[in-house]
Amino acid sequence: MKNTPMTEKQSIHNSYSERYLLKRTFQTDRSLVRLMTYDGIRDERILNVTQYNLLISGASPLPKLEVLLAFSVENVRRFSPYLQIHEDVKDLELRAVKKIAERRVVDTRVVVGDAVAITLRNGIAVRGICQAFSKYNMVLEIRGEPLLVYKHGIHIFEKNPY
Repeated sequence: MKNTPMTEKQSIHNSYSERYLLKRTFQTDRSLVRLMTYDGIRDERILNVTQYNLLISGASPLPKLEVLLAFSVENVRRFSPYLQIHEDVKDLELRAVKKIAERRVVDTRVVVGDAVAITLRNGIAVRGICQAFSKYNMVLEIRGEPLLVYKHGIHIFEKNPY
């Protein structure tokens, strides 16, 4: 797919590639990236992105299925008030679903500019404005900064929640 700039309110059928979204969100300067995983928080330098893994500086590859969202460590204070915990979902203690046939289908149809509310499988809830998306990821804008959400980690998705 050719990476061309998206116009406002573009449909889901004309989206960026996953690689472009990952690079656009946090790979440009190899700065520290906060990764929210099922096992907690990791601050890492992402060296490269393969089909199934994030290649991390000085560590074993991290399977993308273990990552729920990512953003620049520089934005931790800015995003903290916007990352809430949905206790009912957290109590379910959901883990990554490796087999595609066993994954719960969540309708994440959205267009650029839509306000969304997302609750991830580990109970983290976030609200933002969709800035870009691919088949596997969605970039939300929160206070002018990008936050990357991995769609496989979405448990509840709500469009225009405000």
